[in-house]
This record gives sequence, C-alpha cells and structure tokens, in this order.
Amino acid sequence: MAALGENHAPVRAETVSGGRTDPTVKVFEELRRRNVIRVGIAYLIGSWILLQVVDVLAPILTLPDWVGRLVFLFVAIGIVPTLIFSWAYEMTPDGLRLDSEIGPHEGITNQTARRLDRLTIVMLIIVAGIVILDRLVPEHTVAPKEAMGQAVPNRENITDLTGDDHPSVAVLPFVNVSDDASNEYFSDGISEELLNALAGITNLRVPSRTSSFTFKGSDKRLDEIGRELNVEHILEGSVRKAGDRIRVTAQLVEVGTDTRIWTDTYTRTLVDIFTVQDEIAQAIVNALQLTLSGIDSDRLGTHSTDNAEAYDKYLVGQYAWNQRTPDSIRAAIRSFKEAIALDPEFDQAWAALADAYVQMPEYEVASRAEYVTLAREAIKNALEVNPDSARALATSGYFKAFYEYDWTGALADLVRAIEIEPGYATGRHYYGDVLNTLGELDKGLEQLAIARELDPLSVVIRHVPGYMSLWNFRFEEAEAHYRDAMELGSPIRWTFQNQDILYTLRGDYDRARSFARQLGEFEGFDPSADLARIDAVENPALKPRALELLAARTDIIDGVFGKAMQYMLLGEHESALDSLENGLAIGDPLATHMNYVKVYDPIRNDSRFQAMLHKMNLVDATNTK
Repeated sequence: MAALGENHAPVRAETVSGGRTDPTVKVFEELRRRNVIRVGIAYLIGSWILLQVVDVLAPILTLPDWVGRLVFLFVAIGIVPTLIFSWAYEMTPDGLRLDSEIGPHEGITNQTARRLDRLTIVMLIIVAGIVILDRLVPEHTVAPKEAMGQAVPNRENITDLTGDDHPSVAVLPFVNVSDDASNEYFSDGISEELLNALAGITNLRVPSRTSSFTFKGSDKRLDEIGRELNVEHILEGSVRKAGDRIRVTAQLVEVGTDTRIWTDTYTRTLVDIFTVQDEIAQAIVNALQLTLSGIDSDRLGTHSTDNAEAYDKYLVGQYAWNQRTPDSIRAAIRSFKEAIALDPEFDQAWAALADAYVQMPEYEVASRAEYVTLAREAIKNALEVNPDSARALATSGYFKAFYEYDWTGALADLVRAIEIEPGYATGRHYYGDVLNTLGELDKGLEQLAIARELDPLSVVIRHVPGYMSLWNFRFEEAEAHYRDAMELGSPIRWTFQNQDILYTLRGDYDRARSFARQLGEFEGFDPSADLARIDAVENPALKPRALELLAARTDIIDGVFGKAMQYMLLGEHESALDSLENGLAIGDPLATHMNYVKVYDPIRNDSRFQAMLHKMNLVDATNTK
C-alpha cells in the first residue's frame, strides 16, 4: 500500500458494456484526468474578466475601437491551442512534460486540479463582484465640469453614415396631380413621411428634406440629381387626392444605370394611407436588399397615429412649418395643436409643435418668454408620449443648451437622438453646435461634416461650420466653408455678414466691403452701419460716424451677434458688455456663443463677462481655455 500523501496518477476508469469499452466515456475520463475541462472553464471565465477590464479601461485610456476587437479575437482563437496544450502536457514536480512521457507515479494531476479549482473559485468571486457592481452602481452621467469640454457622453453607438459604404436613396417630393392645387401639402407630406421612415433605417443614408425638396419642380435629370445628392437610388412619384380617395404612384430608380428597379400604384382610401406608406417603404427595403435589425423592422411598422384626420392636420402643419416665416410658423402651430386635439398621443405632432415653439423666439423676440414656456411644455409632452422620438430629443437638447444652459442634459439628449436615428441631419447640426460652444471645435465640425453629407443642399448646415471656424479665428478654414456655402447660390444673410467680418479681421477691407454691400439685397436690411464699421477699423478717425450709425441700428437683435460684435470690432469694450448683458437679459440663445468667440478675448476676464458665463453655466469651459 502506498504511503499516505504519495502522489499517484488516478486509475484510468473504463466503462464496459457487453465486454467493450465505451469510447465516449473513455474520452471524457481522459479529458477529466488531464484537467482539460478545468482548464477550459478557467480560460472562459478569465477571458470574460479580461474583456470587462478592457471595456472599462478603453475609454479612460482613449484606446481605439480595434483594441477591444483584437483582444476578443485573441481570446476566441486562443482557447483551441490552450485546450490542445492542456491535453498534451501535464504538470510534474520537474515542470511541464508530455503526457505520453510521464510514468504512472510522476504526475501531480490531482494537485493541479485542486489549484485550478481554487483559481476558478477566485475568478467566479470576481465575476460575481463585477455583476453586482454593474447592477448596484448607477450609470455614469456627465457632470457639469465634464460637460465643459473635458468629456462628453459615449459616442460609440453612433453610426457614421458618411462615405460610400452605406446604401443610399433620395426621396424626391411627390408630384401633386390632384385637380385641387391646394392638395400639394398632402403630396409633400407623403414624400416627407416616406423620407423619414427610410431615414430611420440604421444603415441607410437618406438625404434630408432640405436637400431633396430643392429639386421640387426641377427639370434636372435623375443622374444629375443623384450626383448632387451623392446617392445611388432615387424614389419619386405622384399623389392624387380626391375627397377621401387617394392614388399614389411610386418608382425607385438606380441612378448610375437609369434603371427602374421597382414601381407600383396604390389606390386606397385616406384611412389606408399608413398602410400605403408601409408598403412603399418595405418595397424599397426589398428592392435594395437591405437587412433590417429588429428595431428597424419595428419602426417601419409603427405609426404615430391611426387617426387619418389628425394625420391630415399634421401634414398641413408640416407644409406651413417648412415655409419658415413668422406667419407660416404660427399657422403650423395651429395645425399641430388641431392634430393633437384629435389624437393626444400623436407623438410626431407633439415633436413638431415643440420644434415650432423653440424656433419661434428667433422671429418674435418680444414674445420670447411666452414661447420658451410653451416650448418647455411641448417637449415634455412629446417625450412622455414617445421617449425615443429622435426629433423631440434633438429639440430638447437644443432647448436645454441654448435656453436652459443645461449642458449635461443637452449632450445626453442629442447623443441619444443620434443613436436612435443616425441619419437625422438636424440632430447632428445641433450636436455640433453644442460641442463647439463647449470648446470641442474639432468634434463639432466632425458632426457638421456628417450633417452636410446627410443634407448636402442645406444652406444653414453649410453656413454653420463657417462661423464655427471664424469665431475660433481659424480663418482659412472659415473661408473654405463659406466658399462651400456660397456654391448653393442662395446663401443666408449671415453668410455675407460673417464674410464681411472675416475679411475685416484679416485686413482685406475691400473684400469686406464687397460682402457688406450685398447685405443690402436682403429685405429690411441697411448695410450702412456695416460699411461705416469697416471704414472705421481701417481708419480709426472715422469711428464716431460708425458708432452713431450703430447706436441707431434697429435691424439686428440687441444681442451677441448684433451690436456686441460690432462694438468689439470698433474697440468699444464697455458698449459690447452692455449689449451682451442686454442679449442675455432677453434670452438670446446666441448669447452662449460668447464662450468661444475669440473676438471677446480682450474682455474675457472682465467681471461682467465672467458673471454672464456663470449665469449660463459656462465658466468652467472658459477656465479651460
């Protein structure tokens, strides 16, 4: 009998059935004897812990995404050689040796097994600790100081739709072929809703309404439109509405070959319009051979309302909203409220109403406080009805940033909006603007570049990178962005005024005057003060005339990008501070931009300036400059 404590290789059990050894049992017993099973279990648990550690450290160390994927690939591949190694080799008092070379009393598999068991128990305790912490510790939220340009919410889940790696389709405005021209709102609405439905598909790039509707009534060929919008396919069609009867014809064209790859006609009643939209969207998905995620499929089959009358009121409101005049926005508000009265759970109508209220203060300064209150309530209702509405979340992010100065909340809402709908250009626009305001210029411009690709013919989106670069004194970049904006042929007033300021700052006064003179082409705008300011910057002796004209100016909001900017260019710092305070007092959303505009650097440390930054929760961002 062997002495107590003496190591022996365990008896290799054999199961006999009818005089024959069961090979399956024999293999299992060998795996157990050689500790292959224990090694495999320990390897899997250890790999899981390693992946959790990498997941935690990656954002802290700003590791690229490929690091995590590389570690996962490594551990996935590594299990095979590990198991082979544990089968072929055994631990002995003299170290690792091939199992085939070990005598019956040389192995210490029992001791190795006990060590592996203890290691596995320790790792299981670690796993339990990780799981418990994950459940008990609340998710990290961006603290105010972090929001000030030091950190922003995780962007890993945001899909990048830039480049040519994603399928693309533009939805042109469907033609109204009804006998009644006033039904144009309906054909436009159908087009826009189809566009929105397709844009909700995660990996499909769909140019925004602003760009697609540029070609309304255009006689351009589809290949030309495709090149301008940078898409592979175009969806076009027509709508006839007569009473409660509708007829929708649609076709999908492959731009490169000018081939019609799908077409169909739908004759239904008005109450069936939602089904028609679903069928068209699904037909496009099938024609493009898209693979939908579960979320994408749910979106395509979900409607904000089943009330046809409420939907019709909503389309009327959208048509008015897209005109973007004070009167049309008021009309849109009335229609959206009528739609909500018919269906209080109509989330699209709530989100549209919130949009209208948020933008209206830019048109009616005197009623700004009233509209801000209404906007806050509409946003609340929209998100209560549908917490995952990308439009409502983006509007909420914009509102929190530029009206409530809640930067943490703004970032969270905007990131969430883009996660839900990566192709929502307005969400990208707002996100970029907020990042820039918080000192994240490069990341802000990155979002604007994506927005431009999603909405390539938007005058506003092309303009925004210009002023971001201009006010950060990146003049060459600003010049390039403004050239890009001017290519559309219909730039907004600020595009001219900012170029006037750009060339004034660069000392190119003749070019500055050229852009200032063009401001006179805009209704109700007198460029005399701008021209006098350029003259005064070039020749300080002319400053009194410039100040006189500026003091009398009434065509700009008494806020940040109005008189304050003009006073800074003239070296009138106290007057600039007065104007900034006036702008902040009336709730000018542009007041937040004073945080990064370098023209204000000479007064940045002034106590009045600092007090305004404190009021807008921007002082931390200023202190990091």
